[in-house]
Amino acid sequence: MKVGFQYGLAGYTGKLDGLVYYYDKVGGRVYARKWVYPRLTQENVRIGSISDNLFAIQPSEAYKDNLRMYVPRYNTLKVAEHRPVRSWVNIYLKMMYNMAKQMPEVDLRTISREQIYQNNMPCISVKQAVEAGLLPEVKGYERMTAEM
Repeated sequence: MKVGFQYGLAGYTGKLDGLVYYYDKVGGRVYARKWVYPRLTQENVRIGSISDNLFAIQPSEAYKDNLRMYVPRYNTLKVAEHRPVRSWVNIYLKMMYNMAKQMPEVDLRTISREQIYQNNMPCISVKQAVEAGLLPEVKGYERMTAEM
């Protein structure tokens, strides 16, 4: 639900009257939703274990910088018109999940840096990921060659 404030109180975030308010700096909008206590499900546990493992790989700073450069360029694409990404983490996860879809033998819960380099997987660099179709092509992706 989009929220409009009468007196320009656009920066409000937090909880009030059972609703959670969120200010989106990029879009300049305030959203509200009903606060619900999160329930632990098998799907949450699976996603959590995947995230833990993917960040245990610890990508290099140069690789993260390439992903950071990719983010604003990605947000200019038609694909991201209604759902822009906020940080390098979103692109990193999107790339890894797309790789798992393309390569069903890859298990994101157990993948390691050594396995990525041994099998020469396309997530080694942003350039290779774009060329393999894991990420959409953006202007200047050819220069994003820093390795994981």
